[in-house]
Amino acid sequence: MAGAGPGMGSGAVGGPAAAAAEALRQRLTGLPGAEAGEILLDLVRTHVAAVLGHEGTADVAAGRAFKELGFDSLTAVELRNRLGAATGLRLPASLVFDYPTPSALAEHLRTGILGEQGGAPALPALAEIDRLEFILTSVAGDSAERANVTARLEKLLLKWNEIESAAAGDDDSDDLESASADDIFDIINNEFGRS
Repeated sequence: MAGAGPGMGSGAVGGPAAAAAEALRQRLTGLPGAEAGEILLDLVRTHVAAVLGHEGTADVAAGRAFKELGFDSLTAVELRNRLGAATGLRLPASLVFDYPTPSALAEHLRTGILGEQGGAPALPALAEIDRLEFILTSVAGDSAERANVTARLEKLLLKWNEIESAAAGDDDSDDLESASADDIFDIINNEFGRS
């Protein structure tokens, strides 16, 4: 194949494909994780629809397995090649098996394109929240799964707030334990308005 170098079809080769991949990377840089994820999910679904011969993305559900969508080894390689050209990433031949849904694949592409940049949070917990936010976009709007996820998130938030309250309480008791007698008298005087 002319113009194909190492990693044939799995990375940017130059010319228009490289320019398009760079434009995509620049578009995603600085966006919140969920927004970048939505753009990449749309990219994945568009290419999946094209590979499978669909008119649009309506038949390509974000959480549906590629195998269920009708992928075989040939269509998997075609998708890998298309996404490699679109993103400029070197993608493995086992891509649709390693990341078996459009949603999982889009998240992988987001990580590959943005790495530690593009507005990715410095704290690991925030990075995981971004990842969770992206995953939650694929939960059906009116489903038992959504109700279960909502209940779990509410419990988690309650626990988070309890831990924070307990930590704040511990700080107060630590302050009191390390306070001298003069400090304690100052606190009492300030509380009761005596000077």
